[in-house]
Amino acid sequence: MIRDARAAFAIVAALSLSACLDVNFDPASIVAGPRILGIQANPPEALFGEDVRFRVLALDATGADLTARDDVRVEWTVCLSIEQILRASGFTGSSGFAAGCSPEETLVLAHDGAPGRAILPGELLLDVVTRIPMTPPDEPIVDPMIPGIDPEAHSNLATIIAEVGVPLAVRVEIYRGEELLANAFKRFAITTRSGATLNPPPPRFSIGEREVSARRIEAPHDCVSADGAPATVIAGGEVTLAPDPNEDPWLETYPVFDLGGRIIENQESAYYSWFSTAGGFSRGVTRRPDRDVTWRAPAEPGTYPLWVVVRDGHLGTSWCRADVVVNAP
Repeated sequence: MIRDARAAFAIVAALSLSACLDVNFDPASIVAGPRILGIQANPPEALFGEDVRFRVLALDATGADLTARDDVRVEWTVCLSIEQILRASGFTGSSGFAAGCSPEETLVLAHDGAPGRAILPGELLLDVVTRIPMTPPDEPIVDPMIPGIDPEAHSNLATIIAEVGVPLAVRVEIYRGEELLANAFKRFAITTRSGATLNPPPPRFSIGEREVSARRIEAPHDCVSADGAPATVIAGGEVTLAPDPNEDPWLETYPVFDLGGRIIENQESAYYSWFSTAGGFSRGVTRRPDRDVTWRAPAEPGTYPLWVVVRDGHLGTSWCRADVVVNAP
C-alpha cells in the first residue's frame, strides 16, 4: 500500500520530468564552449539482465564531438547506493548524482567502441536485487527493512519499484588533464514489467521547405535530405524549423502513482530543444501545439550545424545534426 501519497507524487514528478531536466547544461541554444546537450540510454527502461548502452552529445565551441578529442578523457559511472536510488526516485527532495558513492557501490563503465559511448552489462545490475527487492506486478509486495530508511518511506519505495521500476542515473564527466570541462547525468530505469518504454525515433524535421531525416540505420544522428543536398538560407535571414508533426505513433504511456496512491497511465509528451554554434533562435525549447521555431542565420556566410534534441517527458531521448549553408546576400 502507498501510505504517503506525497512521496509517491515526488517520484512521479522526478521520473516524468527526467528526460527534459536531467542534464545540467546552460539552457542557451548557442554552443559557445564545451557543452553536453543530451545523453541517451538505450533502452531507457531495461529489463533485469538486459544491457544498457549510453551515448552522449558533447560538443566543443566549433560543434565538433568533444569526446573525440585526443586531449580529453571521458569517464562514465553508475552509483548503486540506496541514496542514489532515492535521489533518482525523488524521495530525498533532491536530484542529481549522489555525492560520496563508495567504490563498492560505484560501477565504472567501459567505453562502447568510443569514449562518447558506454555500456552497462545487464549482469552487473543484479546487485540491485540484493538492495531493494523487485516483485512482479501480479505478486504480493515483499516489504523487508533496509537499514537507514524510514519504514514508511521504504514501503512506498518498494511498491513503486515493484510496479514502475528501479530508478537509476548514469553520470558522464569530460576532463582535459585535471580540468573538468563538462559533466551531466541521465536517469534511466530497470523494470520487471512488460511494455517498457523506448526512446523517441531518430528525428525528422524541415528546414524551410527542405525535409531532413536521421531515420537511416547507418547514421541515426545525422539529419540529411533525401538527395543529400543541405538546406540553404541567406546570411542574416530567417528560416523556420518544423519537427515532424506525426509524433503520436511514438509517444507511449507508462505507469505512475497519483496523489491518491493509485496506479494510473501517464502519457508522454514530445519536447524539442534547438541548438547551433551561431545565429539565434526564437525559442530554445518547443512542444505542441507550437512546435516550430525560427532560426536567424549569422551574418557571416558559411556552413553551420543545427541540432535538435527530442525528449519524451519520461526517460527517452534522441537527437540529430543537420548542416545549413548560409549564402551571401
